Amino acid sequence: MISVLLILAAAGGPTLDQKIASVLPTPAEDKFLKIPWRQDLMAARLESQQTGKPIFLWLMNGDPLGGT
Repeated sequence: MISVLLILAAAGGPTLDQKIASVLPTPAEDKFLKIPWRQDLMAARLESQQTGKPIFLWLMNGDPLGGT
């Protein structure tokens, strides 16, 4: 078992850092985090009126992780 692990390690496979980087979101996938989301609908409505920008309202029913 140990010899198999040593052979795999010597084969030049991906490092742990490379494996972690492969599953992390890219900067292009993180763009939604830069949006200034609002939790107060009335404050968002007032800001929308003042700036002339539309409101995107996201509604859902249940657990956001689908555990309902």
